[in-house]
Amino acid sequence: MITSASEDSAARQLPTWWAMSLLAVLVPTLVAHHEPPSVTFFNQVLAVLGWGMFVAVLGGLPKAPVHGPKGLALSALSAMLLICAIEAFGSAFVWGALPAGLGLMGGGMALGALLTLRAGWRAGQSLNRDTIAETFFGALTAAGVVGMVLALIQVFHPGWADGIFVAEPTMPGRAVGNLRQPNHFSTLLVFSCAGAAWLGARRRLPGWLGAALVALFIWGIVLTASRTGMVGMLFLTIWGVADKRLPKILRATLIGAPVVYGLCWGGMWLWAHAHKGATFAAEARLHDGSDISSSRFKIWANVWELIKAQPWLGVGYGEFNLAWTFTPFPTRPVAFFDHTHNLPMQWAVEFGLPLTALLLALSLLGGYALFVGLARPDEHEDSGKRATVGACSVIVAIAALHSLLEYPLWYSYFLLPTAFAWGLGLSCQAEKQQQAQQGAGWQMLAAGLLMAALSVWCATDYWSAVNIYAPRKGAGPLDKRIESGMKHVWWGYQADYADVTSADDEDPSKPPQAFKRTLHNLVDARLMAAYARSLAEHGQEDKGRYVVQRLKEFRNPLGDEFLSVCKTQPEPGEERPFQCEEPKQRYGWRELLP
Repeated sequence: MITSASEDSAARQLPTWWAMSLLAVLVPTLVAHHEPPSVTFFNQVLAVLGWGMFVAVLGGLPKAPVHGPKGLALSALSAMLLICAIEAFGSAFVWGALPAGLGLMGGGMALGALLTLRAGWRAGQSLNRDTIAETFFGALTAAGVVGMVLALIQVFHPGWADGIFVAEPTMPGRAVGNLRQPNHFSTLLVFSCAGAAWLGARRRLPGWLGAALVALFIWGIVLTASRTGMVGMLFLTIWGVADKRLPKILRATLIGAPVVYGLCWGGMWLWAHAHKGATFAAEARLHDGSDISSSRFKIWANVWELIKAQPWLGVGYGEFNLAWTFTPFPTRPVAFFDHTHNLPMQWAVEFGLPLTALLLALSLLGGYALFVGLARPDEHEDSGKRATVGACSVIVAIAALHSLLEYPLWYSYFLLPTAFAWGLGLSCQAEKQQQAQQGAGWQMLAAGLLMAALSVWCATDYWSAVNIYAPRKGAGPLDKRIESGMKHVWWGYQADYADVTSADDEDPSKPPQAFKRTLHNLVDARLMAAYARSLAEHGQEDKGRYVVQRLKEFRNPLGDEFLSVCKTQPEPGEERPFQCEEPKQRYGWRELLP
């Protein structure tokens, strides 16, 4: 009776689950259009909205008690995410000076990941586990199929990439999907490989079709020319070796993923050399001198110096860019980094070494509990546990690898599905508890709806910033748009940036207090020049010179323009402009703040 009732409930809920999973997973990857100041905001806010709605729908499932070793791992991951949320909120509202909007976004993302992690656990303990997993992995597969259509246009017919429906490729012959970054698109396609393989393993698709889709997505990874995606082939191989119950052709494809990658690479090489004017981006990258050491090793060296300077408590959540920019590094990379491109180092520089050790221990416990499931036999022939663990392990593993070289988990369209997969993969390994008398409760439903509502609020607020940087007809004068934008909670710091950097050279600069919020977002050459000038004009010339000295280290054209006055000798009796003199003392980065 319980099984029959469960099947009836699943049949009724299936269209809703499919709709919400597609909204959460597929739709955020489709949007090519963007409005300044953020290139990925629409993609990210759609992911938060979709996952909030998906979680709310899953809130109707029976409660799933956290129990056993896998429950301990879930609690460890929950604690890790909760600590990150506390750090973000504290940096904005308690002990730090981070703008409220950045604190809300950072803390909200961590809590959103915690919620989706728990939703994955509840789904895995449900009697409808495979049905819910089908919608999740099916949505990932759909995202890969649509992404491949975009990739083929970008590589073979780039003239069709209009920037509205299809994002323009960043370099000839390189696929970026509508996420606009090849490494992001590559990671999405690895997710899609996991999704298609799961559908084939659970007979939702014929084994040959699942294998064909995996091979198709591997071709797409070749088209991205992403080295991270290339290494990700090993995760597919490990899954194929570990799971002997996979359909033969699907298992052979997973085990042979590196070979499939090599064949696709060779085929593209032959095509590029057979067609005059054709470009194969992966081959071009072998000869363009690009190397991860070119900038990453330099930034990591700088980060290590900051860690040594503040090993116990770090510089504070969200303050890496500010601390790094205003600390002397004569050989720094010239790009303006707002992230260390390595998650453990990001934690270490912002939270300090003791808390980082705790966060890593909690994460490793959660990872071990998930991955060890691949090494244990699946006692129930039709349970599908091994396939779910394998697919979820691939998703978490590629996200972890990518996080050692960039910061994909700072994007909601990666963070939230990774958290859900982690919870689902842990839960399906745990012993199911009797749920016949377990109520659904309202907490997860309410939390999901709140998550969706906050995304709508953030999106509404975003248009105040868009109206400053890309005003519509009849938007009004700039100063009025800036004044209005400053009042908004989520994006007021973007209005501050426009306010302090839009003054003409002949006009007096804004006082240092006007920079209080925007300095904590991303300090670039324009902002540094404006802030140095403000300090100098408001009685803090030496600090202004110190900021100029940091600006010189970036060797930026805007900085060169700001310093061009120093090439002209002053008239007798005239003082040299303040930016032409060296500072008289050294300042800590916090001493330079308004």
